[in-house]
Amino acid sequence: MSMGYEYEQEETSMKIQRPTSVSAQAGFSLLEMVFVCAILTIVLASIFNSVNLVVQRSQAEQTKVDLVQEGRDFVDEFERDLHQAGYPNCRIVATAGAATNCPADNSNPLAAKNHLVAAGLVSVSNTQVVFEGAVDGSGTVYSVTYQLVDLAGNYPPTGTCPCTIQRSQVPKDPTDATLPTAQTPTFSQELQNVVNSGVPGGTSAYGSGLNISGNTAWGATNTAYYAAISSFKDYPVFQAYDQNGNIISLPQDITTTGGSAILNCSSSSSTCVKSIRLTINLLANPTAGVDLKTKVRPVTTLVGDARLVNN
Repeated sequence: MSMGYEYEQEETSMKIQRPTSVSAQAGFSLLEMVFVCAILTIVLASIFNSVNLVVQRSQAEQTKVDLVQEGRDFVDEFERDLHQAGYPNCRIVATAGAATNCPADNSNPLAAKNHLVAAGLVSVSNTQVVFEGAVDGSGTVYSVTYQLVDLAGNYPPTGTCPCTIQRSQVPKDPTDATLPTAQTPTFSQELQNVVNSGVPGGTSAYGSGLNISGNTAWGATNTAYYAAISSFKDYPVFQAYDQNGNIISLPQDITTTGGSAILNCSSSSSTCVKSIRLTINLLANPTAGVDLKTKVRPVTTLVGDARLVNN
């Protein structure tokens, strides 16, 4: 009996549960939760802001890269074309019936009209370059025109920019009936959103460039922003230089004796054109190209110098 009683007491004592402390079961207080949420909000806001800035900078830089690539291809083609200007010239190809083979200008129309002769530089202004040459390596002489037109497509540009540089390449009239200045261009290539259109000696440092019109995606006018930055719009697209690097006054064309001597060098020429510079200020697309941080359309500048190897 005594052993059974002891076992029963021991079993009963094992079932006794001790009271649990109320404080040990408590969770976070409301104040602590608010405090933690506030800290997390600040940290996440900082992270998201940093990520947003990185995305904006990345998009802005990608826009500039796209602008440079687009403009660089056009500039490279311009340089390649000008390297072939004047080849094959009147010193290489004879013209039947002409008293002399050279010069191939309006003073010697038979040579100038000969479709086998490249007259070289035909006319050059700050907004247009016209020349003849075998630009594709086939031996065919082409009349090539680069010109700047305004937003409405007018040449010479008189309205507003962003403007467009157009390129035409047509075979010289095979009937030998058309002077170089009268070849009809057919424009098949273009570079858009060009904003420089000035001429030296104008009303400002680089001269009377056309105003830039249009809006960004947020409604800010380009005119209001870019009007104060004259270097974007006033620099000339084309400039010509002599063998000493001096700027040649433009426009010039081969319809006059003086103009012909300046555009196409001869043994007696001292200040003829030896190189032409193409300067392009490109404005980004008004929607996809707007810098999300500054809310304006970035501008990039490209310059190409074409040496006239046949001049």
